[in-house]
Amino acid sequence: MISFEAGKEIAQVELHSLHLHDGLYIPELMLSEAEKVRAAAFCSLEARRMFVAGRTLCRSIVSRITDCTPAALSIAITPSGRPYLPDHPDIDFNLSHAGNMVVLAVSRGGHVGVDIEPLNLFSEAEVREILPLILSAQELNDLHHLTSQQRQNEFLSHWVRKEAALKCLGHGFLADPQSVTLIQKNTTFGIIESPPREAVFVHSGQFKCGNGSDLQWAVAASTMIAEPIWRHNLDLVHFMRVV
Repeated sequence: MISFEAGKEIAQVELHSLHLHDGLYIPELMLSEAEKVRAAAFCSLEARRMFVAGRTLCRSIVSRITDCTPAALSIAITPSGRPYLPDHPDIDFNLSHAGNMVVLAVSRGGHVGVDIEPLNLFSEAEVREILPLILSAQELNDLHHLTSQQRQNEFLSHWVRKEAALKCLGHGFLADPQSVTLIQKNTTFGIIESPPREAVFVHSGQFKCGNGSDLQWAVAASTMIAEPIWRHNLDLVHFMRVV
């Protein structure tokens, strides 16, 4: 059941995950003609599969909120490549995927960004190499006293929160992640780009995927958000039967 209500001061965010089996074919029935053309252009079969899965998840969930059929839902792309709903400017969505899972964040009341990554995304050597490129001087100093494993975990937490925040702002990692500074862990980002000075609000955490792997997630919104509601769809067959 979709629980969105308009006019709330605190934005409502729902997170929907769709778990896929290895090699499972995903029908393109819900995609627009433009999306089918885009899907066919992918060189990688896995990239095509994840694109189709993401759009299928998005169309099924958002169509319930907007009370239209999935195929009739109009999805446009901004010049920076971010999808949006031209006929429903009060509703925003964002997608991320990791392994065999696609995640959709939907918000009414502001922009939203989401990121999800496996806990073993980076090796210790990669963390040492990437840290100075992603974290601010203050954040680097905060991680300096941690053990190697703690540093890896904390860096990944920073990574997903920063990417979710930059996706919320419409930039992604095309923008400098050092321009995003954590003010209160898991709650608020301060964007130190000026002008204008911006802030987005973040929730993050971990959960175990259907295959037993641990995942780190973060969702960011341009307005204050309550604890997001997770809705897990454990397999495509059941999901397609429900929608």
